Parts: sequence; structure tokens; C-alpha cells
Amino acid sequence: MRLGVLDVGSNTVHLLVVDAHRGAHPTPMSSSKATLRLSENTDAFGNITPAGADRLVDEVREFAAIAARSGCSELMAFATSAVRDAYNSDDVLARVLAETGVALETLSGVDEARLTFLAVRRWSVPVIRRRCRVRGCA
Repeated sequence: MRLGVLDVGSNTVHLLVVDAHRGAHPTPMSSSKATLRLSENTDAFGNITPAGADRLVDEVREFAAIAARSGCSELMAFATSAVRDAYNSDDVLARVLAETGVALETLSGVDEARLTFLAVRRWSVPVIRRRCRVRGCA
């Protein structure tokens, strides 16, 4: 199964396309990034500015199209702190969905850290084990 994982962060948008099969390590097929800088497009009241929201919609639309052209059967889309913490996050998320068809799920800081840890553990276990052995871990 080919999956797209879209990560909307404070500074970048990252799409990772993987072939994933139950019980196997995901195989990365392609990776695309764009600079977004939502952290610089937030006003004094904590709102994502109209220009920031426009840019977000454009980038999500573009990356959803890349995922579709790559043959992804599913696009899992997540947004982190810049969207999560914005005062107008509900409005921005509704606009992204209405204009792109992509439902961005906001991750809490704890979930973001947990998923990052799990991804590193899943994809990098042999490397981590080697590093631990070199440093004397049991």
C-alpha cells in the first residue's frame, strides 16, 4: 500500500511517500519539502494571517496533488504547533479542508514527540543499536 504522510510544521511542509506493508519497515519512495514559515505569519493576537493561510492552502493543495500523482491510496495529514496554537486554528483548518479536501489533524506536543520517537525507532533500529553498542550500552 502506498501512503503519503504530510507534516505541516511551523517552518516547512514535508510530504513523505512510502510503500507500507504490515510487519515490514516502510520503504520511502519520495520526499518533498517546501518552506512555509507559518511562525512568521502569525499576528500579535495569535492568529495565522490571511497571507499565511493562503500559503498553507496552496502548499497543502500542491502536496496533495503530488501524493495523488505518486499513487498514494491514503494521505495522512498532520499539523503541529503553529496551527495547533493559533487562535484561529479552527477557521484555518476548515478553510484547508474546504479548499483542498485535505483534513489536517492537529497533534498535541506530546503526540508529536511520541510519533517522532516511534518513527525513529521503527525506521532506524539497527543504527540505534550500533550506536548504543559503540557507546557501551548493554
